[in-house]
Amino acid sequence: MQMETHIQVSDIPEEGLFLNFLELSSLLPGVDEFTKITSAKGRLEIHKKAQDVEITGHVEAKVNLTCDRCLNHFERKFEADFFYLLQPREDFGRGLKEEYQLSRDDIDVYWYEDGLIKGEELFREQILLQLPMRIICKKSCKGLCPTCGKDLNKGPCNCQKDYSDSPFAVLSRLKVAS
Repeated sequence: MQMETHIQVSDIPEEGLFLNFLELSSLLPGVDEFTKITSAKGRLEIHKKAQDVEITGHVEAKVNLTCDRCLNHFERKFEADFFYLLQPREDFGRGLKEEYQLSRDDIDVYWYEDGLIKGEELFREQILLQLPMRIICKKSCKGLCPTCGKDLNKGPCNCQKDYSDSPFAVLSRLKVAS
């Protein structure tokens, strides 16, 4: 059975909605072919003020990642608290002139369409924001040998290191005064 994370704005009671999602991973596809969300859970607190909707939430996820240096797979846990202010899409940006300078408050406003809030999109965005630009399994990762491709974390390779074509090769001929 698939859990529904779509929330109809008209169904939000005056006192708000408090929702817990114990298993979100089936609703959240992987980020790409190298990154897969293995488990995720979250909660949302939703309050409506006229047509605007304020959402406070929390998400926890375990993600299978691939190291950018050694190409090994590993799992990492991410957690994030978040806040969204949503407005109906038809009201979003209403009354803007052709040129408009956004304020900090404008940047934090998102929209919903057709009176529907898609919770899984909020959770997925927060997980994506937690991923580092460069995914490294551990700080000490040595990566792969650029010549033979051996994982240098498992030991040194037997490649001959030839630095003669390096622009710094000339420095090896310098004599150091003693």
